[in-house]
Formats: sequence, structure tokens, C-alpha cells
Amino acid sequence: MGMESRHAAILDALRRCGGYAGVEELATSLAVTPQTIRRDVSDLAEKGLLRRHHGGASLPSSIANTDYALRHVENSAAKQRIARVAAALIPDGSSLFLTPGTTVEATAAALAATHRDLLVVTNSSAAARIIGAAPGMKVQLLGGAWQPRNGALAGATAAEMAARWRCDALVTGCGAVGADGWLLDYHEDEVAVARAMLAGAGRLVVVADGAKFRRAAPCRVARPGRGAVVVTEAAVPPATRKALGAAGAELVIAREGGKA
Repeated sequence: MGMESRHAAILDALRRCGGYAGVEELATSLAVTPQTIRRDVSDLAEKGLLRRHHGGASLPSSIANTDYALRHVENSAAKQRIARVAAALIPDGSSLFLTPGTTVEATAAALAATHRDLLVVTNSSAAARIIGAAPGMKVQLLGGAWQPRNGALAGATAAEMAARWRCDALVTGCGAVGADGWLLDYHEDEVAVARAMLAGAGRLVVVADGAKFRRAAPCRVARPGRGAVVVTEAAVPPATRKALGAAGAELVIAREGGKA
């Protein structure tokens, strides 16, 4: 395989892995030495096509999220595990906010399959359909500006409507989790709605697959604090783990089989 073909294969592998891959993983995938991968990563980083990290590389996507349809299949098994653990944290009869996002949609499906008598307030049309199809559920779909990229309702109207509600919990995903523990996202119009929901939520439950701890996004959403739970399936970088612990948030790792 020539250098140009390897470069294309590395970028394709990063997209398929959720935006990050280790040097050893890439070397095995492309059947070349780690030294070759390190040289290729350096070349691609100089061209601005990826970011070089100690032991790996990531796509430079800090202002544009990956395509929503693609994210439905990225890390899908991990998202299902996270969803089952997160759903188990919600008692029957609860009221909760749900934000848009593929991991939140997986959680909505887990809740619909296992729970009863929920009241769900959401700006995600997908989550509303999933929960609304289950018997005995109540759904309040917020109005707002339609977002064709993910079927969400966003903007000032949606944020104002969210502020009218008080729910037991907010279940939310995010575009990224910073090393300082902050939840980050890509679109301010959706972030404004999430902040309004958080202000009216008694508890914060964050669902974030491991790739979110290796990404960057420009908008600050919130920093999980005391009483918040962050559910993921992978090892969390030490700096982020320390920051979450210092803020009082609980970190839960979803194991195989969907158990913590």
C-alpha cells in the first residue's frame, strides 16, 4: 500500500472508529509497522487533516459534528449498554427531560421497553416517537425551530417552553466531554434548550460513549456536579475522571451485558 493510500485509509479508519484511533490499532488494521503509522500521522497532522496525540490520532472536528445517520451506527453496541444502565437509574413514574442525540434515543428505547408511567418532556422528535409508542407514557414535545440534521426542535422558543417545566431528571448526551469535565456541544441553539432543561431538573444523567472523551466541541453546556451521574462504557482519561470526581459527579462504567 502506497503512502497516499495509507493516508486515505487512516482517515477512513478514524471516521469509522468515532474520530480517534491508537497507533497500534491503525498499524494492525493497515498491516504496517507502528513507525510507519507515526510518520503518516505526522504528515497528515502537518496538513491539518488530523490531530496527533500521544499514542494515537483524532479527526480535527471541533466545530462540525459527524453526520447524524452515521452516528446511529457508530459505537452502537456501546450506546446500547450505556442506555440500559442509564435507564435503570430512572424509577417508574418519573418525569424527565430528554435532549436530542443517538445515545439518548437508545436510552429512550430502553425506557420504553422497561418502564411505566413516565412523563417525558423533550425537543427530540425521535425520542418523542419512541416513548410515545409505549403504553401508559406521557410525552410533551417542545416547539421551536426545526433542525433537519437530527429532527430536533431548538432555539429561543424551545428554550422558553422547556423553562416552564420541572422534572425529576434530565437525561442528555453531548458532543464532547472536556478534560475539565465540562459537557460540550456543537450548536448553540440546542445548547440553550439543554441549559433550560438542566435548570428545571432535579438530577442530571449524562450518557456519553467513550469517543466523546476524545473529541472537542465549541459550546459549553454544563459541568456535572454533585448528584450528577455520567454513564459511559470505556475507560475515562485520568484528567477528566479527576475533574468529574472533584465536582462531585459519579462516573458509572457500563459493562458487557448492560450492567454497571
